[in-house]
Amino acid sequence: MLNDFRKGMGNVELGERKQRILAAVVELYIRTGEPVGSKTLVGVLDNTVSSATIRNEMAELAAMGYLEQPHTSAGRVPTPMAFRLYIDKLMCKRSLSQEDRDRIDAMLMQAAGDPERLISEASEALAETTGYAAVTTAPSGRSVKVKRIEVLRVSPCSAAIILMTDSGILRSRICRFDRDEVDGSLLQMLSRALNDCFCGHALGDIGLPQVQSMAVSMGEHSLLCAPAVTAFFQLVQDTSEVEISLNGQLNILRHPDYDNIHARDLLAFLTKRELLTGILTSMPTGLRVVIGSESKRPELDGSSIIATHYKLGGQPDGSIGIIGPLRMDYARAIPKIEYFARAMSKMLDEIIGIDRQTDNY
Repeated sequence: MLNDFRKGMGNVELGERKQRILAAVVELYIRTGEPVGSKTLVGVLDNTVSSATIRNEMAELAAMGYLEQPHTSAGRVPTPMAFRLYIDKLMCKRSLSQEDRDRIDAMLMQAAGDPERLISEASEALAETTGYAAVTTAPSGRSVKVKRIEVLRVSPCSAAIILMTDSGILRSRICRFDRDEVDGSLLQMLSRALNDCFCGHALGDIGLPQVQSMAVSMGEHSLLCAPAVTAFFQLVQDTSEVEISLNGQLNILRHPDYDNIHARDLLAFLTKRELLTGILTSMPTGLRVVIGSESKRPELDGSSIIATHYKLGGQPDGSIGIIGPLRMDYARAIPKIEYFARAMSKMLDEIIGIDRQTDNY
């Protein structure tokens, strides 16, 4: 029954009765995947509207572009425009049970203490709990600030450059010096110079001119330190790139909404992670649902993306979301995504907070 329909949230185009009928069609289609007929809606609407009236209203909704008739049957299915109105105005989100919350918390706790693993685990757990493909992005690299830089010897003639950020990201790169052995005092000097110049700076503000200027400040040691300085610059560039974690792609094949061609095209698109990253990073803050052609990607016609941002220090940062057929159970999926984002935000703040309190570097 459509007991949880919200009155008074209508669109100016549609009266309350049309809204009730359209919401009922969308919810029945999500549940069954079958065209919805007027006789079925009579019972769903508690016999408050006659079958003839429903038929007339459905015909008008079809003329307005909200419903379409896929074949000669009397049933109708919602169009992308109907899904948009349903999500924006007519849908009531389902409450997430305490059991679901506890299960999500337990999944994420497996990665407690490791920000990068947390982001990956969240993607995997979201795919498992929703049955769709799930995606997360790491904290946006260019705005992340350098927390600490270490230069550690790994052999007589090589060292590891270790970059730590205030978002908990840890990256390293090995460099080899142009001599048989490098004095430890030189590595310490280089480490101090890097920290003095770049600690507290956003990665996006560290360009080649800034790195070259730092190298010049090393004076007579600048040539010897050139391999390490080059490695540091490459490390900054790598860390600035937004990393994406994708899981549950094969869930796509379990949904009958996709025929072989659509499934193949969507799976091929998901391998192009830079395109998917571009869509996610360009989305406004807050929860967003991108339906079909709204993405401007033909591979996503017939699919939806539901995504939101998790926060770091109270500010929106990386993204988490799902990709699946247009006929998704939005009312159930959206609360899960929102809870994942809140749980990740809390855990990341705890990780970074603990890191600040116990920083021994």
